Amino acid sequence: MSNDKNVLVLGRERHLVDASTDIIEAGGFNAVGVTRDEEALSLLDTGRFIAVLVGSGVEWESRPPVREHAAAHDTVVLEARRIPMQTVQDHVRDVIVPRLRQIA
Repeated sequence: MSNDKNVLVLGRERHLVDASTDIIEAGGFNAVGVTRDEEALSLLDTGRFIAVLVGSGVEWESRPPVREHAAAHDTVVLEARRIPMQTVQDHVRDVIVPRLRQIA
């Protein structure tokens, strides 16, 4: 698996993480979804990801360690910021996947 297409998704609700990884994979990337900070940090430490998507439900105190572990490997941190009435799926499809294409 080459690094230029790997994306990590960190969220709190498994069904939303799975929906997000499905959309990202449909966009041509390899996606791994996790719900626990420890899993995310361990995976980021492998250096295999071009980006990590932090879901809007991830607590603020969880974000600095994610940013630190990502920075150590030049992994871009994308934070989900949905607008009112926008579903997670629409946000990932319309905002996150195009951003991933720019990064890759």
